[in-house]
Order: sequence, then structure tokens, then C-alpha cells
Amino acid sequence: MTHRIDRRDFLRLSGAIAALDATTMAAAPGLAAAAPGTTSANSAAAARSKRPSGLKLGCQSGPSNAQHFAFFARYGVRNICGSPTIAEPDRVCPTVAELSQLRELAEKYGISLDFTDSLLLHSTLVDKEAHPAIVLGNSPQRDRDIEAFQNLIRNCAQVGIPAIKYNMSILGVLRNIQAQGRGDAQYTGWDLSKTSGQEPLTRAGVVDADTFWERITYFLERVVPVANEYKIRIAVIRHNEMVIQIAAVRACP
Repeated sequence: MTHRIDRRDFLRLSGAIAALDATTMAAAPGLAAAAPGTTSANSAAAARSKRPSGLKLGCQSGPSNAQHFAFFARYGVRNICGSPTIAEPDRVCPTVAELSQLRELAEKYGISLDFTDSLLLHSTLVDKEAHPAIVLGNSPQRDRDIEAFQNLIRNCAQVGIPAIKYNMSILGVLRNIQAQGRGDAQYTGWDLSKTSGQEPLTRAGVVDADTFWERITYFLERVVPVANEYKIRIAVIRHNEMVIQIAAVRACP
């Protein structure tokens, strides 16, 4: 997302609206000339409703290629999260040239590359994850992976990609039910009652909240300063870890 309102902006806007309501006759004659019976509050609300919301229709589905970008363009999706093609299979950080190629391909179809992702932190079951050191807390490999993430931030800044998404996940996205939705959509979800309660542990073993927060903090303390320096936003994309997303994004102006 390219626009956000933090707490200070919200309070500032709220104060401005309150002042407008209190001084409508003197400071906003255009609003004061509303139809008879219309209150100043209603007039202010009508004026606010004309402002652009800042919301945009976006998507993070892949693959990030010409065929899929043409699909986005046909259906009016103009803001995406894309994944660059990395030439060497053992390299985890895309080069400036690889990121530039992705952005240029998106722009060819009138699409804004608002986010990219990282090979290091997917929403994948840790047993299937190729690069689990950060979520497992395994040093020194996690330090090398964090350095690669820092380089991704720097490369995005050079190319003009404003944000990076990542995941901090051990179990991945749990799904064990599927239901028919509107417009032939298929809904998926997780129902604990449909599990046996005897599922085996992952290779992470038992991870309590304090341990996992330590690993999250270890990552953020090393990454957020670099994101601040290069003015790149980072956001964790996990609905059940929203607090981390808010903390990470607010740390990056």
C-alpha cells in the first residue's frame, strides 16, 4: 500500500475536522451554504467522502511474467507484489538488474510494482522451507540470511521499489477445509476440531512465545535500521501476526 495514516496523522485530521465543525460559518462558507436542514457535521462528512480513499486494487499472485501481468492489466489490477527471477539457484538476493527487469516488465503493462518479496521468509511450513535459519534462530546462518535481506533493501532502493513483504512463520498457512463462496470462489480455512490433536512436531520442535519473539526481535533489530536508512517499507504478511506488521511498517517512514 502506498498510503497509510498513522496515529499522529489520525489525531491531526480528527482535530482539523472538529475545528471545521466549530467554525463552519466563519472558516468554510462553502460548507455553510449547504441545503437547508443540513448540519455542519453532515456537510463536513460529505466533503470528506469526496476525498480519494487511497485504497488500490492489488495482488500478489504469480508467476511474475508477461502472461500474468497481461492478465492483471485486463482486469484492472494496477498495483502488485512481484517476484524477481534470480539467475543463480543458490543466490537468495536478487541483483539490481534483476529487480529492474521485473519493474520494467510490470510497467510495460501499466502496472506499478509496489512490493517485492524475499526468498528467505515465505509463508511455508518450516519442514518444507529451503531457508529456515531466521525463524529457527540458527546462527551463524541466520546472520548471513539477514545480511542478504539487508542487501535486498538496498537494491530495492536503487531500483525504486518502495516496499518488501516477508513472513515469520513456522507452521505456514494452515488449511484443512474448503467451502463454496460467492461468484464461484472457493474459500479455504482451518478448523481445529477437524484435526486429530496428534500431529507430529515440525523440525522447529516446541517453540514458546518468548523464544519466537526473540527470533522476531533479532531479525527486526538488524533489518529495520537499514529499511529506515534507505526509506524502504517492510511488512510481514501474516494475519495472525498483525502486530509485527504494524511495528515494522511504522518504523519505516
